[in-house]
Amino acid sequence: MTVVVSTVRLKQFMVDACMVVPCHRNPERCHHVKGKPMPICARCLAMLTGFLAIPVLLFYPLPLWLGILLQVPMLVDGITQLKGWRTSTNTLRTVTGLMSGIGLSIGITSIFYFIIALTA
Repeated sequence: MTVVVSTVRLKQFMVDACMVVPCHRNPERCHHVKGKPMPICARCLAMLTGFLAIPVLLFYPLPLWLGILLQVPMLVDGITQLKGWRTSTNTLRTVTGLMSGIGLSIGITSIFYFIIALTA
């Protein structure tokens, strides 16, 4: 009984945490689990997943230009979809979102090392 209650609380906590993310939450742009759309879109979920690279990048830093370069595919995908030139897919949103999340992680760790260099 307590395992079921804990699972329900954990699920509600995760849904509430996702509501903090500024996302459009269009069901057709979300991954579905058991027929229900996730509380954030495929691109935002992939970007958040990309942030999991931060601990690794703290030990193996990459150059900032690579982080900036990794933003380009998501920008192209998002802008061309916004302009109505084409329709993106959840697979493409996930791939470009993951690239962007890793790129942002590179930027975060680059700023971290820059601040450390300033204070040293």
